[in-house]
Amino acid sequence: MSRKDAAVKESALHIYDAQKRPERTFASFVGKSVPGKKEPLHRPVDRKKHDENRDKSTSTKEGSTKGDNRFSVRLIDGKDNRKGGDRVNELYTLDRIPDGDPFYVKITDWTGSSMALLTDQSVTATPGRGVLEVYDAEAYLGDSAALDAAEQQVVAGNGYHLYLLSLQPAIPAHITIRIWDTVPEARTDAEGHIPVSIESVTGILVVSQLEFGPAGEIPLPRPGVYEGRAWWSDRQAAADYYNSYLEQDIEDWTSEQTRDYLTQCPAKERYVLDLAYTGDPEPLGEHETDH
Repeated sequence: MSRKDAAVKESALHIYDAQKRPERTFASFVGKSVPGKKEPLHRPVDRKKHDENRDKSTSTKEGSTKGDNRFSVRLIDGKDNRKGGDRVNELYTLDRIPDGDPFYVKITDWTGSSMALLTDQSVTATPGRGVLEVYDAEAYLGDSAALDAAEQQVVAGNGYHLYLLSLQPAIPAHITIRIWDTVPEARTDAEGHIPVSIESVTGILVVSQLEFGPAGEIPLPRPGVYEGRAWWSDRQAAADYYNSYLEQDIEDWTSEQTRDYLTQCPAKERYVLDLAYTGDPEPLGEHETDH
């Protein structure tokens, strides 16, 4: 969450003060500390209660109902507060945080979030042979040169078809496509990032898992050329966990044992395309749409 995101700037400042200047928050007392930065928060087990009331005091097990006074209360704008609750729910979903699991909250000053976010959609996909793809629904053909480039720079494409190179072939990753009203700045706190562009004549992008086939489709606001940046996180951590699986005595493991081990990966490998519409598309030729 960013203090420069207009939609949640009051919520972000509240969390920032609670973490770094807790004496500015209610209840105020000498030596006050609030979990979330150095100590984890925990997702509430009673999800129905949380969904009905997104106030920060009830959104985690460490809220005011715990009774240890290590909480923070501040009057903020209602829309901002509700949007902050939505962002927390997005965190639970995108990072696959189950009930009762620990997590941390980081407040940034990333300026990209100050722009208007038009759409934000995600697909979970397994990187077959270590490769994930994003392409226009009618741009079926692959591109070996773009794939070779992705092996060097993680993400590369040919204008209609993007390749995203994972370091492991079996643990699901999250692919998020966010469309902004203007081209975003680089995400400086990511594990890596690179400029990208993709053209869609259909207004639909397919997220594919190479040998495992399509994982889902993401509709765009309209057909066109979209430019921006791709960034990723926990790519190396997911690979390290997969390598730890290979180091196990797996010769006699059942498929269920393998699946259980891989799904317990604590790293949440993620690729995000932060894009903005920059122009109308050019119709594809017949040679580009045939298999």
